[in-house]
Amino acid sequence: MAPHSITPAPERDDRRQRGFTLIEVMIALVLTALSVMGIISLYITETKASGFSRHNAEAAILAQDKVEQLRTIGKAAISSTSQTNVDERGLPGGIFTRTWSETVGGSFADITVTVTWVESAVTHTVTVKARRN
Repeated sequence: MAPHSITPAPERDDRRQRGFTLIEVMIALVLTALSVMGIISLYITETKASGFSRHNAEAAILAQDKVEQLRTIGKAAISSTSQTNVDERGLPGGIFTRTWSETVGGSFADITVTVTWVESAVTHTVTVKARRN
């Protein structure tokens, strides 16, 4: 019988299958950090926009409430005046300043109510005008 020769299996290169390299881990960490920073900045921007929107709506309601109150007062009974540091319900202790005035012209009176507040070092204003007989 002829001797059988057994050929050894080719050697495998196990170095490629041992796990992640340090460079791969560092790249994954950098990409994760960039993603988290993007999400955080988006959250901060959304929070500021939401706060401004809420304050803008509160200021409009404050102005409209004062206009309705002043429209029920008799003619020429209003003088220019203001309230400072009012909250969204018109009570003391808030961020809003509300001013109002009346201009009498013949048989009507023009009422102007302005509400201002400072947010992120910027002054915002809402003005409501009305006329009464």
